[in-house]
Amino acid sequence: MSKRIAIAATVMILLMQASVFANSGPVVSGVSANQRGDESKLVDIHYDLADADGDTCTVWVVVSDNGGANWRVPARTFTGDIGNSIAPGIGKSVVWDAGVDMPGKVGTYKVRVYADDGQGPDAMVVVPIGWFPYQNVSNPEDWIFVDPFLIDKYECTVGFYCQFLNNADPAGAHWDTNMEIDRLGDPGNYYYTVHSGRENYPIRYVSLYDAEAFAAWRSALEGKSYRLPTEQEWEKAAGWDPAEEHYYTYGFHSDTIDCTWCNYSNCVGGPTVVGYYNGEGGRHDAKSYYGCYDMSGNLWEWTSSIYSGSSRVIRGGYWYGNASNCRVSGRNGSNPANRDYSIGFRCVVDLE
Repeated sequence: MSKRIAIAATVMILLMQASVFANSGPVVSGVSANQRGDESKLVDIHYDLADADGDTCTVWVVVSDNGGANWRVPARTFTGDIGNSIAPGIGKSVVWDAGVDMPGKVGTYKVRVYADDGQGPDAMVVVPIGWFPYQNVSNPEDWIFVDPFLIDKYECTVGFYCQFLNNADPAGAHWDTNMEIDRLGDPGNYYYTVHSGRENYPIRYVSLYDAEAFAAWRSALEGKSYRLPTEQEWEKAAGWDPAEEHYYTYGFHSDTIDCTWCNYSNCVGGPTVVGYYNGEGGRHDAKSYYGCYDMSGNLWEWTSSIYSGSSRVIRGGYWYGNASNCRVSGRNGSNPANRDYSIGFRCVVDLE
């Protein structure tokens, strides 16, 4: 921890640093911050970034006004070595325009710098803590605060789901005849095999209850608390770019759509393998700012949020749906017991 700095009209800053995966991930050190002595209310933040593998990192900064009890100061106006694809090195620099984010405010603040190299557990990516303009149907562009989380880079695959069935479902409660998985053996002691070549396709014909059971099994297997995303978490992961402060229409960092961007409107004729839109074969590298694939098209995805009554929100559109379905702000509802050819899921994990 470093000393507290008090300069000019706004009192700054107890400095902290962190990495998301401290044992093997990037290391942030040498953090310093100083408010400029002029009237600009700009804060200069410096840090050093190391990564054993030399990976570029996602870097973000959070701010607390209550001694670190939480990090909910609406600090959004950053420039410099922040965001995606930050190379390791010393003397990294970020400028925070506190005058824009905290007009007229005076106080003592803490700043924390985070970094992640995208090599975290099980192909997940980080969505940092912070605000974004949630496209609430009753109040469009209502800025809301979302705590940090990890989200699966890809939709859950047939192969991964088959592993769950074999490890946790001998009775077959979470299997459906339409899945690309064969059920063999005797009642109460079934085992499962994936249809040839379908391992990396997204699992479908899964109900909300099936997806929740998968998340519970994965939590026990890996010692983390997996769950389905809320629709707000899903939307932020799909559409928000904090570096540009731009809300993208579609979940692949674009405001336009065609068959080179995502699997919709029968472009392919069925679901594709997860991450199919990876920049190869004339296709765009169609991932969200945070690094998620297939957030628009391929399959609708379950969330934990209520749509109406007992139905739950599904997001993202699917391979046969139209462009409107694929909008990040688009939403639909489905009965939680429904197993449909167009619905899959991905999981999230809370970050402290």
